[in-house]
Amino acid sequence: MIWKRGKETRSLLYGISAVCVLALLLAYGISNILAKNFQQKMVTHDYGIAGYLLNHKETAGISAFTAAKSAEDIIYGSNLLSSVRYDETTPIHLLPEVSSYRNSIMLFLSLLLLFVFGTIYLILFFYLHWQHKTIQKAEISIRDFLDGNIMSRIESAETGDWYSFFHEVNELASILSAHAENERQTKEFLQNIISDVSHQIKTPLSALKMYQEIMDNRRSDAESISSFSRKSLREIKRIEEVVYILLKLAQLDAGIIQMQKTYENISVLIQDVLERFEILARQESKTITLSGKADVNLFCDALWLSEALGNIVKNALEHTVAGGQISIRWEQNALMTQIVIEDNGMGIHPEDLYNIFKRFYRSRFSQNTHGIGLGLPLAKTIVEIHGGTVSVTSKPGVGTVFTLNFYNLTKP
Repeated sequence: MIWKRGKETRSLLYGISAVCVLALLLAYGISNILAKNFQQKMVTHDYGIAGYLLNHKETAGISAFTAAKSAEDIIYGSNLLSSVRYDETTPIHLLPEVSSYRNSIMLFLSLLLLFVFGTIYLILFFYLHWQHKTIQKAEISIRDFLDGNIMSRIESAETGDWYSFFHEVNELASILSAHAENERQTKEFLQNIISDVSHQIKTPLSALKMYQEIMDNRRSDAESISSFSRKSLREIKRIEEVVYILLKLAQLDAGIIQMQKTYENISVLIQDVLERFEILARQESKTITLSGKADVNLFCDALWLSEALGNIVKNALEHTVAGGQISIRWEQNALMTQIVIEDNGMGIHPEDLYNIFKRFYRSRFSQNTHGIGLGLPLAKTIVEIHGGTVSVTSKPGVGTVFTLNFYNLTKP
């Protein structure tokens, strides 16, 4: 029922009802005033007729009702009729014509007011009914949003005050959804980091614990102590590498690292990378060759890009047998700068090509047991932060080619 709705609606209806009652009372007062005016005119008219009949007895006829009455006629008539208590103070109920006139005016005004207020009530009813349905739908959408459906929105395609308000509510919901999504991603990010650290450190920690127990039981065996000390050192380096790379990935994922980009000479940059692996390559009888123009520059953060290139070169060394070759070449054209790292190692199985950039991915076809599966994901993340792309092609038994493309955009 319309009367059972909100306080504001009831107040509005009560106010209109009060105005309707006051209007009816006003109509009653107006009808009485008009009746009094009518009574005054009728009494004055009767005074004139009575006085005219007194002053014109011989000639009085129909002219008593049609002729103009003088002030003297009215005074004579007033004196005559007042003697029988017929004057302006005579009660209206004793004058059927006046009473009928008053009742007619009262009925007309009442019907007019009832029609006007009835129309107002009818229009108001349909408006409030529409408003109630609209607000109810909005409440359902808001409740749905509060219950977890962050995509729930109020329909606000039309125009008007309510729809403008709904549009603002929808904008607020979008902002809250964005904050909720950011919090969800942050929480998921932290969970993934914790899970990654736990997963990668658990195995070397278990190994360290086992090695320590063996060394405690073989304190007199110098050869065993030396062997397991080397193994412990290897596991410690593994933990150090995992924590180091995970920390970098976490910083990049969280967006807290600001790349300090400048124009860097690629030849110098790659020469620095080569120096990090020259000794290892020589020890394993592997060759790293460089080829490219010496005047090619790239807008980048030298430290981070060197990290990405180093991880790819390290991966190539790990998957290349003794006597293998790794070549690094670069070129630049009007569209892009390209760096290609190619090896003639064991190659990558087709099943693994779509997964090698996933964190901690280990191929079931790989014979390598030293990698932790974080170097290539870190390299890919760094390249993409620089606005570049990294792709890989490979053929088992032939070799692998990593291609890094950086588009030559205007310096920001």
